[in-house]
Amino acid sequence: MLTSSLYVTVTGLMADLFGLHQFVFHAYAGYIFTTAILIHIGLNSPRMYAHLRGLFDGRSKTRQRRSREFDSKRSVGRRELIIAAVSAVGGFFAGWLIPEEGRPLPGDAVDMGELYHRWSAPDHGLDFPMPNWGERPASYKTYPDAELVPLPEPGWASNMTVSQVLEARRSNRDYATRSLSKEALSALLYGAQGITLDRLAFRAAPSAGALYPIELYPIVHDVQGVSPGVYHYAVQVHALERLEAGDFRGRVTRAGLYQAFLGDAGVCFLLTAVFHRTRWKYRQRAYRYVLLEAGHAAQNVYLVATALALGACAVGAFYDEQFNDLLGLDIQEEAVVYLVSVGELA
Repeated sequence: MLTSSLYVTVTGLMADLFGLHQFVFHAYAGYIFTTAILIHIGLNSPRMYAHLRGLFDGRSKTRQRRSREFDSKRSVGRRELIIAAVSAVGGFFAGWLIPEEGRPLPGDAVDMGELYHRWSAPDHGLDFPMPNWGERPASYKTYPDAELVPLPEPGWASNMTVSQVLEARRSNRDYATRSLSKEALSALLYGAQGITLDRLAFRAAPSAGALYPIELYPIVHDVQGVSPGVYHYAVQVHALERLEAGDFRGRVTRAGLYQAFLGDAGVCFLLTAVFHRTRWKYRQRAYRYVLLEAGHAAQNVYLVATALALGACAVGAFYDEQFNDLLGLDIQEEAVVYLVSVGELA
């Protein structure tokens, strides 16, 4: 128990020192182990006291007698030795014989990611007949019954050059209690997926074939002039569609592997992918493009946040099912692929 408590303490300090993701499990585990140690000491205090007293009272004969009694009690017979040896050998061969991997993958692929990467290569031969990849879906996702929340015209004032923004960009998880401005939220959304050329509907982030499979769902915690809740970015009109009002700090933190800073941020952007927007044209290569484009959009959020002197942190580790349920998504059609938190710097 002492070793486990020390491990939790050291890893927690390392996470804090190096700015790594911090989990509430560190604190909870520390409390649990400390409580267990105290209970153990309380239950065995008479025995521990007697032992300590025997060490320092100078009665060597008593100590020797107790030592002999202890040694006699802990003596191991031939049967126990044979059982221990058979158990050790049996455990070794059981671990050696039981396969560590699941079902074998085709060829020499070591995981599904490698298998997909090979399969999605342009020169990969496809089995005939060709699969039916379907028709082109709608370019925009809308929620007609949702309340529309207008946003200020996108734009921001910054004295930083592009090179300065790139050099200053960092992942920041320490946020102040100050509210984000509505203007900042507008700039962040526009920088991630805003339409920059109306005639061709080109956006701020690049996309394969200009198909734009990425959707943005801001989970607003603390933004001036915007009630807390779950929203969808209506990119074609640069506005928010309110899907559900309320405080979602707890749910976002739990779904984000209990990383507390997700609840401290002013807003958390959930990036989802509507897979068929890319799949109908690029087929087996679509998933590659979708993930690349999520990265493009997230990096734009970083750069806009840095230019506005805000903190941002991208997160790839989260409970997919919890976030998909929060947005009411059918994962066959659309799923959360990335998360970016933004807040005022502490």
